[in-house]
Amino acid sequence: MALIVTFLVLVFGREVSRSAHQEHSARQSENLSFATLSTTMLTQENSFDTQLASLLTNGSGLSRVTFTVKMSELTQQLSQWRDEAQFLGSPVLTPALNLTFAKDTLTRVSDYDTVLAYVAQALDLTGPATTGAALSLGAAQLSLSATAASWGAQRHELASAPGRVTLLALTNLSGRLNVPQDVATLASATNLSPTRAIVIAAIQVQPAPFPAPALTLLLDPTSTMQVQVAVSNLREILQPVSLTMVLTPATGTAQRVSDSQTLAPLTSFAFAAHTFNVFPGEKGTLTVTLNGVPSLISLVHSRTYSVSVAPTGSG
Repeated sequence: MALIVTFLVLVFGREVSRSAHQEHSARQSENLSFATLSTTMLTQENSFDTQLASLLTNGSGLSRVTFTVKMSELTQQLSQWRDEAQFLGSPVLTPALNLTFAKDTLTRVSDYDTVLAYVAQALDLTGPATTGAALSLGAAQLSLSATAASWGAQRHELASAPGRVTLLALTNLSGRLNVPQDVATLASATNLSPTRAIVIAAIQVQPAPFPAPALTLLLDPTSTMQVQVAVSNLREILQPVSLTMVLTPATGTAQRVSDSQTLAPLTSFAFAAHTFNVFPGEKGTLTVTLNGVPSLISLVHSRTYSVSVAPTGSG
């Protein structure tokens, strides 16, 4: 009986040891995998912090286009962090440092969104979408400092666990900046000031004119002429534009139509087609003008066409 008991104790002890070893190996693998993933993300977050701080303090020397591109790149990085944070929750480590890091990352994404939105609004740029519950700029910066400080203590929690890893610290350059002052400097830079630029992109006439010299419309005998105008916004800002079309016959009363639209940054828009009344044999001019936009030599803001409607029975 004593031999049997001894044998069972030895077997149980071996199984417990094997189980403990397997658990140790599993935990070590999980901890090391998390360390690899989190190190990549922490490096990205610290690089983002450096880029944002540099853009705010040195961005006044950039062109508006370059500054806009850098802002867009930073916004895209934040979207990527949201996706990456979803992979941190499983499996839950012991201690659950991965859940802490995922929560801190999402908090910092929201904080950085607030900072970027503040900059975008001040410079009349397109920035991250923020909700009505978004923090103020000051609260967002305090939150960035708080998460960096708390993570500084928590990042050591796996140092005595299987794998013995100590994770990177978070930098906090953006949280300590005087953002309102830096943004005021950016807003005063002439090269970052928004400028307007809208151009006539295309004009379509129905019925389709015959081949003719430039700015000449030769039409079949018809009683109507339909004109549609497309315009393009060449800047990274919202731009209102007013379109005027005037058909002036050689004799008779001019026909005039106006329309307006606000164009989103770097987009095009086609105004609704307008139908003018004409008659066979009529001659006149059609003037298409964009109103309220600055006069730039390189951009087309007005076109005047010579209009000639063939008389009835002409071949």
